[in-house]
Amino acid sequence: MRSYWTLPGFEDVYLEDSWVLGIAQEVDSLTFTVDVVLRETHPSYQPPVEGEQYCYRRGRILFEKIRALSWTEPPALPAVDAMGESDFGSFDVFEVSDGAYVIAGDFGRLEVHSQEPTLELVE
Repeated sequence: MRSYWTLPGFEDVYLEDSWVLGIAQEVDSLTFTVDVVLRETHPSYQPPVEGEQYCYRRGRILFEKIRALSWTEPPALPAVDAMGESDFGSFDVFEVSDGAYVIAGDFGRLEVHSQEPTLELVE
């Protein structure tokens, strides 16, 4: 297994302190809506706003062409953050191995077999 930052587009983010705001599963795709931490080396990085430790940007992590998906631990109910948004916690695990991805956090633990995920900033 290798870490997520070896994936194209994930080199300059820090998922361990990013927040999962939603998870949507379709027939052959899975989308995590996140407030993702951008490292200083990311082209969209800006200094953190006052009161924040990191530069956060809203984004989506998209797994497409899913061949198999299994939830091995059920998700916890989301918390509600200070802004009133649902919050499923952060990523504790995001590992890669030949088309298989193991992802875990307060939102549960899952294994996804798909093409490489993509990260898209939306704000």
